[in-house]
Amino acid sequence: MPWTVEEAIAFAEHHIAVWNKHDLDEIIELYTENVELTSPFAEQVVGTCVVRGRDGLRGYFGAALAANAELQFEIVDVLRGLDSITIYMRSVGGRLVAEVLFVDADGLIEKVFAHYSCSPS
Repeated sequence: MPWTVEEAIAFAEHHIAVWNKHDLDEIIELYTENVELTSPFAEQVVGTCVVRGRDGLRGYFGAALAANAELQFEIVDVLRGLDSITIYMRSVGGRLVAEVLFVDADGLIEKVFAHYSCSPS
């Protein structure tokens, strides 16, 4: 199902609002039970670049939030696809991040590919 502009923006805004509250339980509920996340920073936090399942995300996100108490995301742009959405945003220290989120029919994220800017902030 293709995303409308309004749906894509609303999804991204909700996603970022949940993250910016730092409520780990609410964050985890954005994802499917069998979610798979690929991120170059995950290896530094949990020892692997690919994190699977809500329990895996809980460990990764919990550690990342604990290490970055001031973490806030700011949307730069939203890109829409058929079954995915990309949120282009600013993160810690203004670093640019793009997350490609594949979303299931229930609106839950089932796969994530995180990309980080190579340029210093």
